[in-house]
Amino acid sequence: MTDTRAPRPTDLVALVTFDEEVRENLAITRDHLGVSNESPRPLAAALEQWLHLGRRMWISLGGREIRGIATARELSRTAWQIDTLIDAPGLGAPDAVSDVIVDLLRQAARAARDAQVTRVLLRTPVDSAAAEAAPMAGFRHVVEERLWMGDRAAADMAAGAPEGVAGVREATAADTHARFTLYSRAYPVTAREAMAMTLEEWQDVEDTRWVDRAAPPLLVQEREGRLRAAARSSSRGQFSLEADPEGAAAGEALFWELRRRLPPASRQGDGGGDLFGLVVSGSAAEDAARRAGLQPAGEYGLFCLRVSHPIREEARDEAFARAGIAIPGS
Repeated sequence: MTDTRAPRPTDLVALVTFDEEVRENLAITRDHLGVSNESPRPLAAALEQWLHLGRRMWISLGGREIRGIATARELSRTAWQIDTLIDAPGLGAPDAVSDVIVDLLRQAARAARDAQVTRVLLRTPVDSAAAEAAPMAGFRHVVEERLWMGDRAAADMAAGAPEGVAGVREATAADTHARFTLYSRAYPVTAREAMAMTLEEWQDVEDTRWVDRAAPPLLVQEREGRLRAAARSSSRGQFSLEADPEGAAAGEALFWELRRRLPPASRQGDGGGDLFGLVVSGSAAEDAARRAGLQPAGEYGLFCLRVSHPIREEARDEAFARAGIAIPGS
């Protein structure tokens, strides 16, 4: 018999035992790309939840043994991201879809609904058990992403700037709507339906946790009066890029500018001297990465759960409240 729920202080001993073993984390976040694959710390996550530090956690128990753990962090008031998803190995058939992962994701969905969260994101390797289990828990496939890597100090830097670099500049607050329009052109409609259709939804799922203070500013490429590409980066060399599929060579000049602005690479830390980042597979951004000399290094699936709420009932209750009418059970 299994039990999937939020952790309790009585689970402390089991969490400590689970904490001491190294298991694969199937949830990939941008801030962990290029970082050594250290084991997540379930006990620390539980303490953050008990102390109300913006972290959610769920455990799957078989008797007194923990079989799996999931945690989620807040991207915004209305969006969460799964950042830990662990299934203890050797407890099920090797080719079977993990019931543990399905139950953990369903528990996260219920908690999101209770917290009035509208979307829960999950990124996982395309061939992982989580990729197979996510649709069974109600998660919709958004896009596939590919990790691209290359030297941040490319040899062609000395050849001079590519065409279009004159239109590269730092983004301002006035570019917000244009950047949303760029996102709408860069992502297929099915992906936007799953993740973010409106400007507000797009802002709520935008993940900038991986960007550090020493990073170059957000850059955009403008051509013929239209924003053609936008790139964000960290000082470690990680980047994100969106490019207009209708813009000729959109985004290539941004790689040149990022390489010019990034601080000298430190070979002592994780990530070495690499320029690396996730881009949507088959997109114009991927074409730009290829032209900039980067190489593919891994594939991931991005999934999103849209949590439904009884909007009609909420609107009725709000109207009754304004009218001073008592609502039974409220």
